[in-house]
Amino acid sequence: MNYINHAPTSKLAAIPSAQEATLPVSELPTVSLPRLALVGTLFSLVWSSAFIAGKIGMTSTGPLTLLSLRFLLAGALLVLLGRWLGASGQAPRVDRSILLIALAAGLLTNAVYLGLAYSGMRTVPAGLTAILASTSPLLTALLATLWLREPFGWRGALGLLAGFAGVVWIMGGRASSTPADMTGVLLILAGTVALAASTLLNRRAVTGGLDPWRIALVQLPASGLALLPLAWWREGLAIRFDAAFFGSLIYQAAVVSIGTTLMLLWLVRHGGAARAGSFHLLNPAFGTLLAVGLLQEAVPASDLVGVLPIVAGLALVLRPGR
Repeated sequence: MNYINHAPTSKLAAIPSAQEATLPVSELPTVSLPRLALVGTLFSLVWSSAFIAGKIGMTSTGPLTLLSLRFLLAGALLVLLGRWLGASGQAPRVDRSILLIALAAGLLTNAVYLGLAYSGMRTVPAGLTAILASTSPLLTALLATLWLREPFGWRGALGLLAGFAGVVWIMGGRASSTPADMTGVLLILAGTVALAASTLLNRRAVTGGLDPWRIALVQLPASGLALLPLAWWREGLAIRFDAAFFGSLIYQAAVVSIGTTLMLLWLVRHGGAARAGSFHLLNPAFGTLLAVGLLQEAVPASDLVGVLPIVAGLALVLRPGR
């Protein structure tokens, strides 16, 4: 991975040059498949853990309040971390439309998707929430092929179908053994549509002149500010200041928000929108394991069977036919 550091004193070697950031999609630097798989797997693990931390945090405050404070804190931490690492050098000029695209992507992911998902999670188990969110790769791959003209061979399509079959299998088992509130399920599914759209917009942002660090600086604080009035209106910003609240908030802001945002943008940049989105297929496995280990949620045996086609499908997605 060829990165060029503009600021001599910067320790952020992961910030690409302006010239590299504006290359056509076909000419962007590539990385090895094992490295792509490693980052994607870590991304899915951390992403899935947010549902567990969110479930814990919502025992002390409302979902919109928790999300708003999470993104505002993440934005503040990102600024402090950037100054400490020397990322305050002069940024390359980018078109205003690219900034708006990055902003729209962040609002769709953080405000719309997570706002709907966390609201739905009040009546839906955390493990099932992660499973429902994993249905977004199919829509992401379809939109990426139609809109961004990303090459996605028949093996990639077959992999997505296999992964989706595993998700459907798991959902079928959950429907019979652990019924969930349908309104909450619909809220989460509506959020996954916003998640798919945001992945495509992030692809446009990272190939238009903005590096992942500065995209995160745009997206996280803006999402927190967008959710703040909604949290005040719907929940009155009511908070019980206990260990569950502070632990959940700090973990989600420092680890989940900053970590998954930077990892997702890296995956979108080097793997494309469809491949990056495909790692959400791993959410059922990680979400289920974390829900069992940390929340003692009951897990049907069908979940374990459904994980097999999901993993096999992801392997096909990572090596699509040309």
